[in-house]
Amino acid sequence: MSGSTSIMRFSQDIATAEAPPPLPARQYNAEVIGASIRPAMSSGVPYLNLQLRVSADQYPADYPDGDPDGTVLYYNRLRAVDDPRARFAMRQAMTRLGGPLSMEIDCNSLIGLRVNIEVTHSEYEGEMRAQVSKLLDP
Repeated sequence: MSGSTSIMRFSQDIATAEAPPPLPARQYNAEVIGASIRPAMSSGVPYLNLQLRVSADQYPADYPDGDPDGTVLYYNRLRAVDDPRARFAMRQAMTRLGGPLSMEIDCNSLIGLRVNIEVTHSEYEGEMRAQVSKLLDP
């Protein structure tokens, strides 16, 4: 017998499934669990994509629907280009992350670092979603 199946089963009918509430807007401490350089879809300009996890033990008491493994959010506001504005923004981000301040940054060196973040909400395709609005000073 194969270890895979072609049938998915749910505890409730998905015809009535609604979007769960987003992670509440406030400040959290997050861990970098992924970091890569990606091209922006619209312009092709490279940016640093940070994948951040807020652990479940930081959930407010009135947020019962959170993932027990934590919530993963993305921060995509750092252009990975060599110009004065981008270098300064990267310096600020690396200072907040405790990352390297040098002429070269290996994205792999960012994994495991912790940073304080501000989470806000925005609407996307009719659904409210949590987003990282900024990295905060330690």
